[in-house]
Amino acid sequence: MAKVEYIKDLYENDDKSLRAIAKETGHHFNTVKKYASQTDFNQEVKSEAKPGRFQAVADYIPTIDKWLEQDEKEPRKQRHTTNKVVMFASTQLQALPIHS
Repeated sequence: MAKVEYIKDLYENDDKSLRAIAKETGHHFNTVKKYASQTDFNQEVKSEAKPGRFQAVADYIPTIDKWLEQDEKEPRKQRHTTNKVVMFASTQLQALPIHS
């Protein structure tokens, strides 16, 4: 955040060009342009899933969530793939199409 404020300060107070700021800070021109023109630095909040959106798999969401939480701790090659999760859900429901 300090670098963002520094870029903003150079652009607004020192009247430096975007290219000069990019050269001085070592950031890409597009990054400097983004931060120099940005006015709201609050992070966007992702909206929660709409209720009822996953009614078909609602009973299996806790199991799938548990898998995904465990997968974050596993090496990349040992994680459940999307196909595995879909196959699990489809075998439990017999309602989801399996894409192979």
